[in-house]
Amino acid sequence: MNTKKILIVSVVLVAILVFAANSNAQPITVAVDLGHGESNKYLNYIMGNITGVQWRIITTTITPDVLKGVDILLLGQPTVAFSPDEIQAIKDWLFSGNKVLYVAGDSDYGPGQKTIVQINDLLAGIGTKLRLEHGSVYSDNPDVTAKAYYRMLTFVEPDNVPGLFTDIIKQGVTKPILMHGPGCVIWQDAQGKYHDPVKETFPGLIRIVWAHKSYIGDNTPPLPYVYDPMTYGKGTGDHDFVMYAAEYFSDKNSMVVVAGESLYGDYEPAWASSYYGVSLDGPLFVQNLIKWWVKLITTGPIERKLGDLSQSVSTLSGSLDQLGSQVSSQGSAIQKMQGDIQSIKNDVDSLKATVNSLAGTVNELMILVIVEAVLIVVVLALMFLRKPKATSATEAKK
Repeated sequence: MNTKKILIVSVVLVAILVFAANSNAQPITVAVDLGHGESNKYLNYIMGNITGVQWRIITTTITPDVLKGVDILLLGQPTVAFSPDEIQAIKDWLFSGNKVLYVAGDSDYGPGQKTIVQINDLLAGIGTKLRLEHGSVYSDNPDVTAKAYYRMLTFVEPDNVPGLFTDIIKQGVTKPILMHGPGCVIWQDAQGKYHDPVKETFPGLIRIVWAHKSYIGDNTPPLPYVYDPMTYGKGTGDHDFVMYAAEYFSDKNSMVVVAGESLYGDYEPAWASSYYGVSLDGPLFVQNLIKWWVKLITTGPIERKLGDLSQSVSTLSGSLDQLGSQVSSQGSAIQKMQGDIQSIKNDVDSLKATVNSLAGTVNELMILVIVEAVLIVVVLALMFLRKPKATSATEAKK
C-alpha cells in the first residue's frame, strides 16, 4: 500500500470515528429565558412539537452557571434590561463555541421603543454587528398583510451560504409567516455607522426573512437610524426590509440571530399557523430554525474539521509528490556521481599502471646510467695508464 492510499484510509477512519462519537453525543439543550419580562405564549406548543432537543426554562438572573450545558439560548422579546454581568455571561457563553443566541425585538410602537434600546445594548455588549432599527414595518398592500397594515406577512428567503446548511430553513415552507407589529434588522460597523442590510452586507451576515411591498413607520423618537421616513415612509413606494438576520462567527462556530418579532411570547408569535383567515407556515419555520441550529452546532464542526483534514491530506500529498520528485532527482544525481566515481577510479587505475610502467623504465635507465658511468671510469683509467714516459735525452736537455 503506497503512502497516498494510507492517507486516504486514515481520513476515512477518522471520519467514521468522529461521526460515531457524534451519534452518541448528548441531545442539544435549548434554554428559553422568561426572567426578563418575556411572555410564554405558544411556548408549550413549541416545546411539545419539537422533541428532538432538551428544553430548559430560565426564570432567574443569567449567570455562567445558569448557561452551563446550554447550546441554544432564546431571548423572546425581553422587556427588562440585562445587567452588565448578564451581558458578559451571555458573551462568554456564546464565544465558548458551538452556540446559537436568538434575540427577538419589537417595533417602536408603545413600550416597544424601550425594548429596542435594551436589545441594542445587549447586542453591542456581546459584540455582534446586528441591531434593531428604531421604527416599525407596515404595509397597505393586502397581499402582504393579514387584514391590517401592522399584521405583516413576511417571507422565508434565506441567503444561500455554502457550508452553513441555510437550505434547511426553507425546507417545505411555501406560505408566509406572521410578524405582528414588527421592527426590522439593520447593522452597525466598528465606527458606529448604521447600514441597510438590503443593500449592504458584511462577511458572516445571513439574511433569513424579508418583508416586501412595505414602508417604515415612526411612532416614537428618536428617528430611525437607517430608514428615513421621508425616503422609506408611507407614500414613498414599496420597499424591502430584512426581518430576521444572523451573524455567523466562523472561528467559534457560533451564531447570533436577531428578529423584529418573536417566535414565542409576542402578541401573536411566529408560531401561528393561521391568522385572520390567512394560512401560515409558522410552525414549520420555527421547527426548521431549530433544526438548522442543531445541524450547525453538531455537524458543522465535524464537517469543517473533515474539510480541514482533507485539505491537510491534499497538502501533504502534494508535499510527498514534491519530495518524491526531489528524491528521484537526487537518485539520478547519485547515479551520475557513482558513474563519475567509477570513471575516476578507472583513471586512477590507468595512472597507476602508467606509474608502474614508468617505474620499470626508470629502473632500466638507472642501470644504463650506472653502466655508462662504469665504462667512462674504465676508459679514463686506461687513458691514464697508456700515457708515454719521457726519454733520457729529453731529460738531459732539461
